[in-house]
Amino acid sequence: MRVFDIYQHPKYGIQAVRRGFSWLAFLAPSVWAVRRGLGLVTVMLVVTTTLMFDIAQLAGSWVSGPLSQLLLLAGLVIVFGIKPGFSGYRWHARVLEEEKFSFKCTVAAESRRQALKAANDEKFNQEIKIAAA
Repeated sequence: MRVFDIYQHPKYGIQAVRRGFSWLAFLAPSVWAVRRGLGLVTVMLVVTTTLMFDIAQLAGSWVSGPLSQLLLLAGLVIVFGIKPGFSGYRWHARVLEEEKFSFKCTVAAESRRQALKAANDEKFNQEIKIAAA
């Protein structure tokens, strides 16, 4: 079961933002930010990802052997992916709040679709909702 925060906007409807670690933001931060429509965060992540590959290319000329270069790149992906992986969903929620979305509730559900369905269910009045399977 995953936990989602539900945000509502009078014009744009509702959005579900998952809590926890984001694997996509960890492995491909720029792609993740574009998918979420995060604007300035996307620019920041494109710059840092470009910097990561520049560092890998520069360091790759000092490291001999393809295995060592691959391990270096993997290490850089981990170092540069930690912050987006752990903070990505909070960044998404903050951008929604800046766009005048208001927090509606928290939902425990298997998927984003189930979370949105539970958030619209009128029989729930609590702050925390659990979606039925």
